[in-house]
Amino acid sequence: MKTGRKKLLSTFFKIGLSVFLLYFVFTKISFAQILETLRSVKPYFLILSILFFLLSQWISAKRLLIIFHNVGYNLSNDSNNILYLIGMFYNFFIPGGIGGDAYKIYVLNKKFKWEVKTLTSAVFVDRFIGLTAIGILISLLSYNLLAYKFLIWLIPIVIVLIIIVAYFILKHFFFKFLNVFYKTLGISILVQLLQITSVIFIIMSLGNHDNYLNYILIFLISSVLSIFSFSGIGIREYIFYEASILLEIDSSVAVTIGLIFSIITAMISLFGIVFHFKNYKLSLVDITKK
Repeated sequence: MKTGRKKLLSTFFKIGLSVFLLYFVFTKISFAQILETLRSVKPYFLILSILFFLLSQWISAKRLLIIFHNVGYNLSNDSNNILYLIGMFYNFFIPGGIGGDAYKIYVLNKKFKWEVKTLTSAVFVDRFIGLTAIGILISLLSYNLLAYKFLIWLIPIVIVLIIIVAYFILKHFFFKFLNVFYKTLGISILVQLLQITSVIFIIMSLGNHDNYLNYILIFLISSVLSIFSFSGIGIREYIFYEASILLEIDSSVAVTIGLIFSIITAMISLFGIVFHFKNYKLSLVDITKK
C-alpha cells in the first residue's frame, strides 16, 4: 500500500509540475507567438528530425540488448525492439503505476523467469550510462559559456572525472556490467549525437541558423532534468525559456524547439500501443554463437 501510495503521489507531483511549468511559460510567452513560430516550420527538415530521432531510439535499444546479453539474457533483437517501443509508450503516456522500465522487467521475469534484481540492474545501468554520455557532452559544449576561455583545460579534466566516477560506480555496485561499460558508453554518445542532430533539424525547420551550440546545450540539460516531470513535458519548455533569457536568444524559438521535440517523442512513443495490444511473442537467440 505504501509503495502504491508513493507511486501515486509521484505521478501527481510530476503531472502537477508539468502543468505548472507549462502555465508559467505560456504566461511569459503568448501561445499566439508559439503558433506563429510553428507556422514557419519547413516540413522536410522536420521529417529529417523525426528520422534521426527514430535512429537514436533504435541504437538506444541496441545498447540495452548488449547489456541484457552481457548477463546471459539472450533476448532476440526483434523482441527487444518491441519491448523498447512499448516501454517508450509507458514512459511517455503512463508515467505512474508502471513505467516503461518496470514493464520490461515484469514481462521478461514472467516469460523467462529471469531474476528481477538482475533485470532491474540492467535497465538502471542502461539509464546510468546514458546519463554519463549526456554529462560528457554537456561538459564539451560548456566551452561556449566559459567567461574566461583559458579555463578550457578544465573541460577534459571534468570529462575524465565523469568517466572515472561512472566506472567506479559500476565496478563497486554493478560489477557484472563493467566489461561492456566502454562499449555502451560509446553507443550512448552516438545516441545523443543523433538526438542532437534531430534538434539541429528542428532549429533549421524554424528557419533559425544561429546559436546552435546554445540550443543544443539547453536540450541536453533539459534531457537530464526531464525525469522530474510528466514525460519531460513542461520542464523541457521551462528550461528552454529560462536559458533563452540567460543566453539572450529568442525565447519563442527556444520554447518551440522544446515543444516540437516533445511532440516528436510522443508521436514515436504512441506506436508502442500497437504492440501492447497485439499478441506478440518474445523469442530468444543463441548468444554463444556470437
